[in-house]
Amino acid sequence: MSEGFLRVGELAERAGVGVQTLHYYERLGLLPKPERSASNYRLYPADALRRVQFIKKAQALGFTLEEIKEILGLRGQGRAPCRCVADVGKKHLQELDARIAALQAFRQSLAAVVPKWEKETSRQRKCAGEFCDLIERLPQIKPANRREQPRQQARQLRSHARSK
Repeated sequence: MSEGFLRVGELAERAGVGVQTLHYYERLGLLPKPERSASNYRLYPADALRRVQFIKKAQALGFTLEEIKEILGLRGQGRAPCRCVADVGKKHLQELDARIAALQAFRQSLAAVVPKWEKETSRQRKCAGEFCDLIERLPQIKPANRREQPRQQARQLRSHARSK
């Protein structure tokens, strides 16, 4: 029965996540409940690796786990309400543009001072303080992984999916 299946440790290692992360994804419904071996080990189908990789990529792009669950659910249904998906995409695009602008400004500032820091000793200048000042002057931007973000988009997806 374990042929073509991955035990939880194998899946975790191949996906580059911890076993507890996989258990968490399972509890959230991001991963389907796995089959069990005769010894009661979790056995995930081989395509679970692709799904975990998708989840990690989506998180790195700034999607919340709730949004990822909704997107995967819609894909699994074979239909996606275009208006709702477009709204999520539009909002995400605006957030990406804001992050990119802030990161480009930070990059310019950093590129201007790094050569100076390389030439000076720590006795001549307080480089760490200047580095902190650069960061503090940045406008507030949402982190790539927006855990604290309101769940409005996911609710919209869920609501729209039910109305179809």
